[in-house]
Amino acid sequence: MLTLFTYIIIALIGIMMGTVYKRSVSNIIFLQFNPAKIIRVFWISAGIGLVICAFLSFMSIRAFQSAGEAEDKMLLFQDYESSLIYFLNLGLIVLIVLSNLCSMSSKKVLYYLYAVSFAIYALFAIVDNFFLEDVFFQFKKLNQLWQGDFNFASVKGYLSLIFCAGLCAFNAVMTGWGLKK
Repeated sequence: MLTLFTYIIIALIGIMMGTVYKRSVSNIIFLQFNPAKIIRVFWISAGIGLVICAFLSFMSIRAFQSAGEAEDKMLLFQDYESSLIYFLNLGLIVLIVLSNLCSMSSKKVLYYLYAVSFAIYALFAIVDNFFLEDVFFQFKKLNQLWQGDFNFASVKGYLSLIFCAGLCAFNAVMTGWGLKK
């Protein structure tokens, strides 16, 4: 549900930023930033996001090595994985907004920023949906916690990658549309 909400927010951000810039009569003062500073903030934000998501991915796997009952390990894993999903979605929103701001302040669409935003999201979406969920599924089967349910994480993973790519492209197109006056 959080991921769907994130996708809706990103789509609305793209529409809003493209429309505001397109419909403005004069240059908008608050969008007149130095592109080099925004790019620096983008890379710092991307680095911080990578470190946080890598740490949460590591701690998710490490949860299975902790002492205690299998149910406790399962709950600890789910806590770390939920935090990973939260920070991954929050990071995507931040990176898309910074990509839009940098493109608008430099008066041209900087496609590589959108590609980096997608690549970071895709990296951890793949880790979560194809690796962590599979490990969790195997853990539940090994500890007799499996209740006959199916693992649909790979389908969810493919859909999240498709939607994220579409949203990054949509934001780039909307920003380009907003820049054409």
